[in-house]
Amino acid sequence: MIQDPTLAAGEDPRALMAGPADDATEEIEHGGRFYRVPRALKAAMLANIDHERAGQEMAAQRQALMQRQRMMEMEAELAAASAQDRAVLIALESQIAQFEGVDWQAVAQRDPQLAQALWAQAQDLVSTHEQYAAAIAQQDQQVRAAAAQRAQAELAETGRVLAGKIEGWSPEVAAKLVEYAQAFGVTLEELREVADPRLWMILHRAHQGEAALKAQAAGPRSPQVRPAVQLSGGSAPAAMVRDDMGAAEWMRRRNAQAMAGR
Repeated sequence: MIQDPTLAAGEDPRALMAGPADDATEEIEHGGRFYRVPRALKAAMLANIDHERAGQEMAAQRQALMQRQRMMEMEAELAAASAQDRAVLIALESQIAQFEGVDWQAVAQRDPQLAQALWAQAQDLVSTHEQYAAAIAQQDQQVRAAAAQRAQAELAETGRVLAGKIEGWSPEVAAKLVEYAQAFGVTLEELREVADPRLWMILHRAHQGEAALKAQAAGPRSPQVRPAVQLSGGSAPAAMVRDDMGAAEWMRRRNAQAMAGR
């Protein structure tokens, strides 16, 4: 095989045919880092990156939905248990009320054993009532905690979605929207219940529009200078007639100009 005299020993002739490396590659961004890839593969790699991001987005949405579903199921279970305990509590309160009108001294005089048995029964009812009341209070606290956790998870998911929809989205931007909504009487508790990203996008659009109108209204205005009106024959500044003069001064100078023009 005849060796090309323009190539160094062992040099691959394809390197010269490909041209400079910088001309054959382009830069892409992925995961916050930049890479140089062959230009012919750029479109395919970008499509693969977009597909990967879409897959990650769907996985995050599925995880958020599953977490929300688990929280809602836990809230439903706690609410059902609380409802059952409340029914028992009402029944216990009805039974305890039957002992409120008992004359214990009279019963003890007639039948000490019966009085002792009834008293023990009443005390058992009161103790059981206290236990159910404490259990219901604990269940209510768990329901509130679960609801707050679910609302926090939903808002976190909303923030993740808004970060991809609104440029520059940040906690500071969210705080401005909260303040903007509160000016219309919307409470923070009500905003915490708003997990639909579309509503936050509408709120953001309204806030931006009002800020633009305020900036336009407060912008610098070019002063409008009304030109001086000078009649023929008057050249001295004192004889000039201007529209911004008072009526008396305007008439005096106008008469002076008229007399000078005769």
